[in-house]
Amino acid sequence: GILEVEQRSKNGKERNDRVFAVPERSPLETHLEDIRDLPSRAREELQQFFLATDALEDKKLEFLGWRGPIHAVKTIKRLSR
Repeated sequence: GILEVEQRSKNGKERNDRVFAVPERSPLETHLEDIRDLPSRAREELQQFFLATDALEDKKLEFLGWRGPIHAVKTIKRLSR
């Protein structure tokens, strides 16, 4: 899945999405097929982590939303052209 993020700094704003993946043979996450299947608490903790790490670089993040694996693959393909 993907967490869509808009990042603002002194230099302006840009998209800085975060992509998440689970190994195909992960014994602990066999039920997880979509990032949105994670408990909301886990997703909130991930967002807080990104806020904390970017605060050190004087960046402001705006979370635009969580999207599933199909959207994540489309984003990766579009950016890798």
